[in-house]
Amino acid sequence: MLHLLSAPARSDLLSQRVNRQLWLEMLLAAAGASALMALVAGFLVLSKGAQELQRDAESLQRQLSVGLTSYEPLHNLQRRLQTAAVAQEVESALVVDQRGLVLAASNGALVGLPLPHVLQLPNQHHLRELFAECPSTSTLIACLTRDEVVFHGPLPWIGGDVLMTMRQYPLALEGGGRFGDRASLITITNVRAARTEALAFVLQVFVAGLLPLGAGCVGLMLQLRRVLIPELLRLAQIDALSGVYNRRAFTEAAEELLRRAQQAERPMAVALIDVDFFKQVNDTHGHDAGDQVIRQVSELLRQAVRSTDLVGRLGGDEFAILVQLPGDAATQMLERTRQMINATPVSTAEGQQVQVNLSVGVTSTAGQAGYSLDGLMGAADAALYAAKDRGRGQVVNLESDSQAARGRRSESFGYWQVGGL
Repeated sequence: MLHLLSAPARSDLLSQRVNRQLWLEMLLAAAGASALMALVAGFLVLSKGAQELQRDAESLQRQLSVGLTSYEPLHNLQRRLQTAAVAQEVESALVVDQRGLVLAASNGALVGLPLPHVLQLPNQHHLRELFAECPSTSTLIACLTRDEVVFHGPLPWIGGDVLMTMRQYPLALEGGGRFGDRASLITITNVRAARTEALAFVLQVFVAGLLPLGAGCVGLMLQLRRVLIPELLRLAQIDALSGVYNRRAFTEAAEELLRRAQQAERPMAVALIDVDFFKQVNDTHGHDAGDQVIRQVSELLRQAVRSTDLVGRLGGDEFAILVQLPGDAATQMLERTRQMINATPVSTAEGQQVQVNLSVGVTSTAGQAGYSLDGLMGAADAALYAAKDRGRGQVVNLESDSQAARGRRSESFGYWQVGGL
């Protein structure tokens, strides 16, 4: 047995579809807002952390520069650099004089090597980044006079893998005797731990923000489901003037009903209905009377069908009906409905009575259109035009007319045969 959807069931299906879409949109909105909040918080945290790391690097520079300017022995400077490398996550620290020679380094193997040679070593890629803009030996020596505090790695503007600093100081070592000379102190500090900690904080902000935002979205969704969505669904489906389905809602519901009917091989019929001489009603009695005609016709059509059938207003004075009946039965039902509407005049505001009649074109799924809504609407439209051509105020089913005509020809042929005998 075919189970067609009632009007409330069709509304429930649309409501479920809208609710699913809204829930998805709410969740995406909450996640997006939380992600944006985490992104902003993360940017601020990483930027603040980067500033603190730069201050720490400058502080380390000042501590280590004491060994360059206080007339200490060179081996004391070497010890300072090695201690910094052990105690303060300094990957590398070295002092290079103005000729490009490494005077001291946390890695003792680099002492005495020229800087161009050091840059060629495989484990000095961070140092190469610091001098990437100084490819030749002459420009390399000139670059030693710069003051640099730069991050290297992902997101270098707010924190990377390492923080590289370079600053030039007067060179005053015990027994050096090189008054007026200057040397550059270079430090490369590992900041991955600080960056990881900041990123973990960003993740915490995202999760913490998702909870209240999600709760707020859920509360908003519940309020929408209780108050706003039912009204929006009603407005989306129902024609405001007539109170029946609008064109779009009728089309969507009719396609679903026809699909189910085809699966169950159950006959269906479609009718297109026009109010005869509706323009004259508007011109003679005014648009208020015309609106009253539309409302009364809609109500009587709705009363004439079952709850599992569809009534829709396609626009103006044109209506459509989809009923769970064979074509002949639908034609008879619509003829009774037409007569009932014709016998129920509409009262205008001036107290006048407006007689209403309908032209109706009917077709069924037994015809060539089958269960195609477009085909059925086209066939019903052709029958409607036939009803108008035949003088209006009638129901026309071209399929029934064709079958009746074939039957009359067959009877006439049979009578001729009998008479010839």
